[in-house]
Amino acid sequence: MNNDAPGQNKRRKPRLVPILALIAAVAAGLGAVAAFVLFKAQYDILRLADRASETLLPDIQTQVRTAINLERLKVFGEIVRSSPEPHERREALLAMRILAMNAIYEQDIFTNDQVNRVYRIVERMAAYRAKQDAARRQIQDELLRLSAQVRPDQPALASAGSSPPEQNRNLLPELYRVAQNALYNPRSDAARREFNALEQELAHRQPKSDLATNALPDPTHDLLQKLRVIFNTEDEVNNAWVSARTLIDHLAQHISIDAAVSASDGNAEIASNAQSAMIMVAIAMGGLILLFAAGLHFVRRAIVKPIIRVTRNLEQVKATHRPAPLRREWLRELDNIALAVEAFGVALAQNRQYTIDLEQEIAERQKAQAKLLELATTDGLTGLRNRRYFMESANQELDRARRYQTPLALLLLDADYFKAINDRYGHPVGDQALQALASIGRRLLREVDLFARIGGEEFAILLPQTDHAAARNVAERLRQAIIDQPVITEDGPLRLTVSLGLASLSSATVDLDDLFRRADTALYQAKQNGRNRVESALD
Repeated sequence: MNNDAPGQNKRRKPRLVPILALIAAVAAGLGAVAAFVLFKAQYDILRLADRASETLLPDIQTQVRTAINLERLKVFGEIVRSSPEPHERREALLAMRILAMNAIYEQDIFTNDQVNRVYRIVERMAAYRAKQDAARRQIQDELLRLSAQVRPDQPALASAGSSPPEQNRNLLPELYRVAQNALYNPRSDAARREFNALEQELAHRQPKSDLATNALPDPTHDLLQKLRVIFNTEDEVNNAWVSARTLIDHLAQHISIDAAVSASDGNAEIASNAQSAMIMVAIAMGGLILLFAAGLHFVRRAIVKPIIRVTRNLEQVKATHRPAPLRREWLRELDNIALAVEAFGVALAQNRQYTIDLEQEIAERQKAQAKLLELATTDGLTGLRNRRYFMESANQELDRARRYQTPLALLLLDADYFKAINDRYGHPVGDQALQALASIGRRLLREVDLFARIGGEEFAILLPQTDHAAARNVAERLRQAIIDQPVITEDGPLRLTVSLGLASLSSATVDLDDLFRRADTALYQAKQNGRNRVESALD
C-alpha cells in the first residue's frame, strides 16, 4: 500500500489551480461582456444623438423659426389694426406678405395654408382701414363746415354745403363733440353710447314728411351715416383680427406640440437603448455575484476547511501526545494547497520580474527621449541653445512681456573677421574661438537670459525684464570681456572682437521677426561703423 502511494502521487494532478483559473476566466469573460454592453450602449446613444443632430435638430430649428415668424405676423397684424398712419400699415402688410412667402412654410402644407389665410384676413383689415380713412376725411371736411356754427369765432365755411334746420341747430355742439370722439377713439364704448343717443334724438326730431320721402332734412344725418361707417368698419377690423389671432395661436400651439413630439421620440429611443443596456449590465453583474459566491464556496471547501481540519488534528496531537489518524484525502487536499501556493509564488515572482523589466525599459526610453530633446535643441559645438529652441522660447517671452507690460531686449552678436581667422589659423582654432565666446557669455549672463548660437559666428541673446539702458550696459560688458580674454593658440594668443546690435520691445514692435529685423539693422550699422562696437536700433 505504501509502495502504491508514490505512483499515485505522480499520476495525480492538482485540481485547485485549474479550478481557480477557470473561475478567474469566467469572471473576466463576464466583465468583458458587461464592458462590451456598456460601450455598445454608449455607441448607440452617440449614434442616436448624431441622428438627432442631423434630422431632429433641423426640424426643431425650423419649427422654432416658424414660431418666431408667427410672432412677427402677430406684431405686423397689430400694426395694421391699430396704426393711424397709412404708410405704416402698408409697410406692415408688405412685411407680412414677405413672411407669408418664406420657404420654411413649404415643408408643411397645413402651416402654409394657415399663414396665407392669416395674410388674407389682415389684407381685408387693411381694406377696412382704407375705407375708414376715406370716411374719416369726409367727416373732417364736414366738421370744418359745421365748425363756424358751433364756434362763431371761426370763419364761415358752411356756405359750401346746406345748413341744418332750426330744430337741430342746438344739437350742433353735441354732434361736433361726438364726431371728434368717434374720429380719434372709435373703440370707446362711451363714444358709441353717445353716438347712439344722438342718433336717436335726431331721429325723433326728423319730420314725418321727410321720413315718408326718404329725404335728408339736413347734413347732420349725412354726418351720422359716415360716423356709422367708422364704427362698423372698426367692428369689422376687430372681428377679423380676432379670427387672425385665433389662427396664429392655434398654429403656434400645433408647432409647439410637433416640436415636443419630435424631441420626446428621440428621448424615448435613447432611453430605450439605455434601459436595455442597464438590463444587460444587471444580468452580467448578477452573474459576477453568483460566480463570486461560488468561488468563495470553493475556496472555503478546498482551502479553508482542510487547513482547519489539519490544525485541529495537530492540536489534538499536541494535547494527547498520540498520533492522529490522517486520511489520504486530507493529505491530497494539503498537497493541492501547497501546489497552489507554489504556483502563486512563481506567478508573483514572474510578475515582479516583468514589472522590474518594464520599469527599466521605461527609464531607458525616458533617458533616450531626453537625450534626443537635448540634441534637437542644443548646438553641438558650443553647448548653447540652437536657433529652433531660441525662436520658440523667445516668442513665449515676448508674449509674457506684452501681457505683464515688462521690458524686453534682444542682442545680436557677430564675431568680427571670423572668416579671416578660419583662413589664417584653420577651422579648429575658429571652433575654439566660438567655444571661448560662448563660455564668456554664459559666465556674464543671468540664468533667465536666453543665449543661443543661431548661425555660423552669429549669436542671439534675449534679456527678459531688461530695459534699453541696462541691455546696452550688458552688451558693453560682454564686448569688453571678449577683448580681455584672448584665445590661446599655437601661434600665440588670439584676441577676438565682436559687434552687437540692440533692439528693445516697444509699442511699435509687431512680432519677434520685427524685433529681429531691427536688431539685425543695428548689427549691420555696427559693422559699417568700424566693428567692435554696440549699436542700438531706433524705435
